[in-house]
Amino acid sequence: MGPSNRNVIFPLAFVICSLFVVGTYKYTSTSTSTPRSQVSTNDLTKSDKRRYIFVDLGANRADSLEVFLQHPGAKYTYDYPRPTWATHEEAEIFLFEANPVFNTDLVEAKETYQQKGVKVNIFPSTVVDVKDGIRTFFLDTVNDAHDYWGSSIYANHPDAIKSQSKGTDLTGINLARWLLMNTLPQDFVVIKMDIEGAEYEVVPHLAEMSAWTVIDHLLVEWHPPQHGGGTPEEIDFRAKRAEAAKQKLVAEGVVMPHYDSGA
Repeated sequence: MGPSNRNVIFPLAFVICSLFVVGTYKYTSTSTSTPRSQVSTNDLTKSDKRRYIFVDLGANRADSLEVFLQHPGAKYTYDYPRPTWATHEEAEIFLFEANPVFNTDLVEAKETYQQKGVKVNIFPSTVVDVKDGIRTFFLDTVNDAHDYWGSSIYANHPDAIKSQSKGTDLTGINLARWLLMNTLPQDFVVIKMDIEGAEYEVVPHLAEMSAWTVIDHLLVEWHPPQHGGGTPEEIDFRAKRAEAAKQKLVAEGVVMPHYDSGA
């Protein structure tokens, strides 16, 4: 009876020990976090594959889309950042533009590029803002040679004044909230921002909402803080608040180089 028991006990003990070792290894392997910058695409499953995302704030008639895709004959040239594991054509592209005059152009751009396999999403007549809701937007109607580049959320913008703009109610979108809801820290997110002075509100809000967790590159075309109007003290406060927000974003890892589209 003794030898028979040993024949059963020893194999059973071996199986239990093996399960313990495998379980310990699995726990150790999965409980160690990897910094975002060190995550390899080989480490990602199909469900959490990194995305390359380009967010164009102030897309105009989609001319900056052509620049992003590096098309010959584009309005200007700029080498927008991209990850080593994706091409510009493989990016998911989101175009935001407030001026309704460009609605048709944006729809046509989406249709044209989606037929070519480029993922283009449009937000026409949409104001980039710090909250969701209705936002009054002041249209530039005098600078047709420059695609009405002075349209702004500010009634005091010089081109809004020249246009005698009374303001048009449009849909506003909370950019920070939208980014946090639609992107992930593992994604490679590039934002181009040319919003005629509204950056003095939007950039501080991005910092306040910790949106740096999902932004890799933020390219801001800064306009004079005077566009927002106000007293010298208010203008100075606006500029300093934006600069502090920029420094916070950079400190948290967001790349914010000097940017001027030349458009």
